[in-house]
Amino acid sequence: MRKFLFGIMVITFSAVANAGHHENEFPFEYFLHNDIYTTQAPDVIEATEKFIESGVLNDRGVAMGLYSFNAVGRHGATHAMIFNYPNADSLPSPTLLNSGKQHIALSQAMRKAGNVTIQSTLYKAVKEFVPADAGGKYKVFSNYFLSISDPDTYIETWVGLMKELKVTEAFGIREVVAGDTDGVTHMLWIGFETMTDLVNGMETMYSSPKTAAALTKFADIREIKRTAIATTAIENVTALME
Repeated sequence: MRKFLFGIMVITFSAVANAGHHENEFPFEYFLHNDIYTTQAPDVIEATEKFIESGVLNDRGVAMGLYSFNAVGRHGATHAMIFNYPNADSLPSPTLLNSGKQHIALSQAMRKAGNVTIQSTLYKAVKEFVPADAGGKYKVFSNYFLSISDPDTYIETWVGLMKELKVTEAFGIREVVAGDTDGVTHMLWIGFETMTDLVNGMETMYSSPKTAAALTKFADIREIKRTAIATTAIENVTALME
């Protein structure tokens, strides 16, 4: 049975605190985002489901999700395939992708579907928040890809704004480790239950005087490179953490 759960979220989690602004309240530390283009979405979803249900990722505590883009601009991708790693030790070995039976089967299925990789980026968690009783309700995500020159100021201000406005309890920001070619240093995401909630939430956010004040502060320290909206197709994060 397909697990149409909420993207990059969990029902229960342990709070992990690190030094400085790298406090993290989400049980994954690294994220590999593979942005792909396909004309065979049902085949890609089926292959992803088989890979997840094989359990091959479970021994490393890795979760996986496939998300379809509702809006992505000229980026050219139709989907994002995201692997969520709890720590550096859980990242794949140099030989795993070419020797693991399930990994090879997934790669073959992706080639058969005619997938094209648009971009692949490895991120590290900076701050990630999700309510403990979230369940599977967060399925739609607004993503901002940013170039930030003063991360400490930006992150402190943005997280404070999100907590104060309360348009959603699910949000986070990640920093680029490798793979970007557009000058992006950070990616932030904001989770909603539906597209309607997303547009209403963003309207509420941008009509607030507090947001206007934050945007004034951001003007000299960040540039928005691109934006996107993504919807969960299939993932196993909640099932893995239960």
